[in-house]
Amino acid sequence: MARIVFLLIATLACGDAYAQLDLNLGVSGSRPYSCLTDLTDSSIGYGVRVEMAADLNDRFQFIGNLSYDRHNSDYSSLPVMAGLRVSTTSDDDMFCYVQATAGSAYRVMGDEDNMTTWIVNGGIGTVWNRLGAVVEYNISDDAAEKWSWVSVRTFLRIPLGF
Repeated sequence: MARIVFLLIATLACGDAYAQLDLNLGVSGSRPYSCLTDLTDSSIGYGVRVEMAADLNDRFQFIGNLSYDRHNSDYSSLPVMAGLRVSTTSDDDMFCYVQATAGSAYRVMGDEDNMTTWIVNGGIGTVWNRLGAVVEYNISDDAAEKWSWVSVRTFLRIPLGF
């Protein structure tokens, strides 16, 4: 974690004039697949996310986020993720991007044992000035089984500086 904080501070202190730090606040909906569908009786889930995005240069952003995801009373998770977002254009206000993140999630599974697990995801999204949307494919690697789900998230982009 200290390395991530150092990288973020160094990037902001030494970045070019176009460097931007954004706070993204969003809501999401998700559809479980594979082993997750066996645990939940609902076909969709919902969640909220707080994300920080810091420009590394005109195409790359470092992203870190904290989410709360819930499917029903039997399953919810609290993932903490970090990763990289790559823009297809150099425009700061309107762009499309691909991203990949990884992190850890604390899962609450009803009366069963709660656990911490690793999550990786890849996504494609777009930003239109202050609004954005992303579609992500998520995989949670449990020792016995792999859980997967697709999520669609919309967010409000709040520039914090520069």
